[in-house]
Amino acid sequence: MSVEIINFEKNYEQQTLQLFYRSVFYNRKEFEYTRLPTWSHRYLLEDEIIQRLAIINGKIVGSLGLISYTSYVNDKKQKIGFFVDNCILPEYASEYDSIMSQIFQNVEHAAKTMKVNYILGWDYTRKVDSHNDFFHRMGYSRLDGINWFGGGTKPVFAFFEKGDDISAIWKFALGLLNLKFQFREKRTSSLTKETIRPLKNTDIPDAANLINSQNKFLTFSPKYSKDTLKKTMEKYHAKGWIAETKDTAIGVLITFLAPWSGWMYGRPEYTKFTNFLINHPLEFAVNPEYAKQVAPHLLFTAMKSDVHNRGYSMLVDVFDRRISWATKAFFDIGADELPYDFGTLLFKNLSEESVDLSHPVYVPTNLVISPYTGKY
Repeated sequence: MSVEIINFEKNYEQQTLQLFYRSVFYNRKEFEYTRLPTWSHRYLLEDEIIQRLAIINGKIVGSLGLISYTSYVNDKKQKIGFFVDNCILPEYASEYDSIMSQIFQNVEHAAKTMKVNYILGWDYTRKVDSHNDFFHRMGYSRLDGINWFGGGTKPVFAFFEKGDDISAIWKFALGLLNLKFQFREKRTSSLTKETIRPLKNTDIPDAANLINSQNKFLTFSPKYSKDTLKKTMEKYHAKGWIAETKDTAIGVLITFLAPWSGWMYGRPEYTKFTNFLINHPLEFAVNPEYAKQVAPHLLFTAMKSDVHNRGYSMLVDVFDRRISWATKAFFDIGADELPYDFGTLLFKNLSEESVDLSHPVYVPTNLVISPYTGKY
């Protein structure tokens, strides 16, 4: 089988979009993240990227992308390549090892020329299990427990493709789910001397310090200055909230929007579905002394900020569940850790310096999924 590996070109936009849907969601059901407005949108936001397509007989059968970001490993500034869109058409699944090995080798060669020191990538644990031998042969180690946590019942905004046809059963189920969050919020101990308010520009230095203080314990985490945090928030049209006591910042939550889809018909082509905009944490950090009390309140504040009547907007995050305070905060608000969304981080070291993965790792949610950066 002759496989040609090429750079992405704009004329392949629709083919790669269908490749993404068919390869990732061909056997899935409700509420999956989608791509707005195009397959290539996520790459347009970044400075250093790699986009590769695999073609057989003129047909796109696979893809792989890589987005670089700067992080700290062993207290040293490093360039990380985060791989995304490792997709292959279902009808070529039997040729997975052959096709994907060629496209991975191509991407890794390009990553080395970009001076990338470590390659990371997130995928569903079930998918990694299916191809565990392949990734092992390619030199990747795996770290399980990088899972999705999600709560809320209402999207921030919805684009109905063919009318709002949410079934009565779904409306009833979401109403019951909304009661769960009301119950959990009432059970949450009230803040005493702590307050939460929207994040202002003047708060950004304190927010950066809080985030950096937490991230220094997470492998592959970035380090922000006042300017870089502000620019990152502007790039993703992010907004945030800050918790403080006696004018001292003790917690911060910054969120961005990403598109999801639900109530799909005609899988795997997604011929009829609803596009949702849902909130995701870009950064979430709380002083350990206040984490148990403040973290759930920050999440509830974000979930209620975009809802004009009673309800909780959807808030979804993916992170290392060994970050115990964050895991507890999501469970405390009633969020779910869905088994079919359990995830795995794949890791390959291109440097000569070893990395200890016995400590929690930082997962850039904004790179795992495709952000929505337009105004709405």
